[in-house]
Amino acid sequence: MHVLLNCSTLVKGGALQAAVAFIGTALTKVDHIRWYFVMSPNVATELQESGRMPQPQQMSVINESPARSNRSRKMLQALVKSVKPDLVFTFFGPAYADIEILHLCGVADGWVTHGDQWAWRTVRSPIEATKLLGTILYKAVMFRRADAWVTESVTAKKGLVRRLRIPEENITVVPNNCADQYLRSGAIAEMPPLHGTLNILCLSAYYKHKNLEIIPDVAKELQNRCPGRQIKFVLTLPEESSGLKKILSQAAALGVDDRIVNVGPVPVSRGPELYQTCQMLFLPSVLETFSANYPEAMAMGLPIVTTNLRFARDVCGAAGAYFEPMNARDAAHTIGKLCEDEGLRKSLVAEGKRILRTLPNQEMKYELYRNCIDDLYCRFNSQGKILPRNDQVEALIH
Repeated sequence: MHVLLNCSTLVKGGALQAAVAFIGTALTKVDHIRWYFVMSPNVATELQESGRMPQPQQMSVINESPARSNRSRKMLQALVKSVKPDLVFTFFGPAYADIEILHLCGVADGWVTHGDQWAWRTVRSPIEATKLLGTILYKAVMFRRADAWVTESVTAKKGLVRRLRIPEENITVVPNNCADQYLRSGAIAEMPPLHGTLNILCLSAYYKHKNLEIIPDVAKELQNRCPGRQIKFVLTLPEESSGLKKILSQAAALGVDDRIVNVGPVPVSRGPELYQTCQMLFLPSVLETFSANYPEAMAMGLPIVTTNLRFARDVCGAAGAYFEPMNARDAAHTIGKLCEDEGLRKSLVAEGKRILRTLPNQEMKYELYRNCIDDLYCRFNSQGKILPRNDQVEALIH
């Protein structure tokens, strides 16, 4: 079978990391699927840095995302016609282009599937809210043009059924995990003593729903709570990012600018190195489908401090230390408890290791996605109608 894997819209964040990991695994496989990869420059760069670049004849790079360029949409459509695959798999959609052949589409947009009141509280103005709602509705229409869908969480699947009226039997859940290099890396050192510096990792691209603007307030609360403890928040934002400038300005106003360190974007291949310099993960996000930060921290032995919301508890369970969303004082209180309670830290890390063993590794994820492709292809008869679905993919994840 000839499959075109479409990663042309992925430019940053967890979706980019997941795609890079999948392509790297696909390149090692010898099976019935012959792959052709269409990717963004960001995906191509990450693959090159990881040493897992496809051969030139099996890939194309679309320089501008089809999400923003009609020319890129036409280019993607032309590639589909030129390559003539049996099926297109858009790793995370929408594709934004009309795919005229069988189309499996990944969905990892929490705004579309399950954005709630906490996420909407990050929207600052009526104009911004109107634009965002228009984007959500447009994406929903684009998502519905696929023939089958795959998502990373049950929460997102339920949202597709409830909000987009997509038949449940045409949606498969393939849970996320961290990249294999995290599973092969060693855990971090112990928590530093009181006079040592505690580095709290905030590994994230800048999106409003990540709620990174809370960090200066949390740093100030920690300064008041733990005056003798040197605590630094480690960010991974581009230096020219308006979000970073806002965070640093707020930190300076609060007198905690020395507690914010930005190391810039980190390639997927160097992620474990960054984790090894930190002792805790802080994810204040109010909207996720399945953040790879959670299993990454579990693999690297970092306790997780995150928001007390369903998407976080669904993944972390008893491995997370939770705080009320958007509550800097509660976040600082939770971090402070972990600093003071070695037994609690160790129990969270141990539970994280246990949860990590229940998640599919990259080899298993490849098989699950491949079975989604096979399942959809086999259910399509010569008239292009969906045939009754078998349950082989669902069975693999239970």
